[in-house]
Amino acid sequence: MVKNIIFDIGNVILKFSRDFLVSHFYKGEEVELLKDALFRDWEKLDEDLLSLEEYKQNVLNRLPIRLHAPAIGVLDNWEYFMRYTDGIIPLIQDLKNQGYNLYILSNMTYHFINRKYKFPIFDFFDGIVFSAPIKMVKPNPEIYQYLLDKFSLNPTESLFIDDIKENLAGAARFGIKTFLFNNNAKELREFISTL
Repeated sequence: MVKNIIFDIGNVILKFSRDFLVSHFYKGEEVELLKDALFRDWEKLDEDLLSLEEYKQNVLNRLPIRLHAPAIGVLDNWEYFMRYTDGIIPLIQDLKNQGYNLYILSNMTYHFINRKYKFPIFDFFDGIVFSAPIKMVKPNPEIYQYLLDKFSLNPTESLFIDDIKENLAGAARFGIKTFLFNNNAKELREFISTL
């Protein structure tokens, strides 16, 4: 029986599109160059291997000066361009009201962590594990073990929802049930109702 439901954030709770984000700061012919520089090492922010300022300097070093302003715009403001996935807020509220324990396990930068107050839905969660503070990222096994230990979760009573198959495979190795999210909260709701 599932008692604990663990959510990823990006493209599960909040939509995150690199194309959508960059388009607000740049619409020129060099968009692929800009995106490559911006996102090539993004995981280093998630794992806190680089500070935002260090990361920003690395990005600027890869780009011609004419692309510096849009690059800085993206890096300083990206969380403003994340929107709730359709139907996810009422689903989370309903799950909470039904007595499920709700958790977050997400690869996430300090930049977002320091601004998560902008998203009140996080108040519904019983516990949150972000990658940057613990310097671990999915799908590395250590982060799943950390979550289970921190909140004393029984993996066989837990469901993990993510939009990336590799991250789900990492959780499944611990005996955690998994669900591949494809931008469809109704489908997720129906799946949970069968558990």
